[in-house]
Amino acid sequence: MADTKRQKVRVWDLPVRLFHWTLVLLLVVSYLSGRAGGGWMDLHFWSGYAILTLLLFRLAWGFVGSTTARFSNFVKGPVAAVSYLKGLLQGRESLEIGHNPAGGLMVLVMIFAVLAQVTAGLFAADTDMGLVNGPLSNLVSDKWVDRLTAFHAFWVNVLIVLVAIHVLAAFVYLAWKRQNLIGAMFTGRKPADEVAPSGSAPPALTFASGRLAVSLLIAMAALVYFIVRLG
Repeated sequence: MADTKRQKVRVWDLPVRLFHWTLVLLLVVSYLSGRAGGGWMDLHFWSGYAILTLLLFRLAWGFVGSTTARFSNFVKGPVAAVSYLKGLLQGRESLEIGHNPAGGLMVLVMIFAVLAQVTAGLFAADTDMGLVNGPLSNLVSDKWVDRLTAFHAFWVNVLIVLVAIHVLAAFVYLAWKRQNLIGAMFTGRKPADEVAPSGSAPPALTFASGRLAVSLLIAMAALVYFIVRLG
């Protein structure tokens, strides 16, 4: 007889999963191309534009997307996040259909941290790379270009720390609660007993259409194009 507890429940939609893993890939590309400099800076810029497109898409998807993608579903604030972590340390059972309060807060922090880095890059300039200018660097004073360039160089270290915390938390969750959050972000599904008490039906979810996601992504790409062209 099949173990009904381990039946899989659809949790994450395809747009959220593609956003997550594409962002991971682009962050690696941006970091390596930025470190390489020279001719690789063209790739660095294009990667940055793609990241900005993804971030704007994710922000919009957080309001019109599927249930578990919406900020209203998982952003509970710092008090709820701290309370969740205390309960976790105390061994209190907690079942989440999507992000838990701490994970939800981390998602929001990551989105805006990466957004800050990309925005600074639009205005940054680097003479060490052969006078490489961000597309909007001529719209602000030299003083602000210097400040945003310094921020862009420094903030990458903050992002590395945040990514490390994010990855570490996923592995701790796997070792401690035996819940594979990384696998769920690939497949979009979680075991039923991880999202609802035994014998209870999982919460009802609504999944937004793929057509809406594609339309929104195209609109965000067009917006980024016009932002870049402002310079």
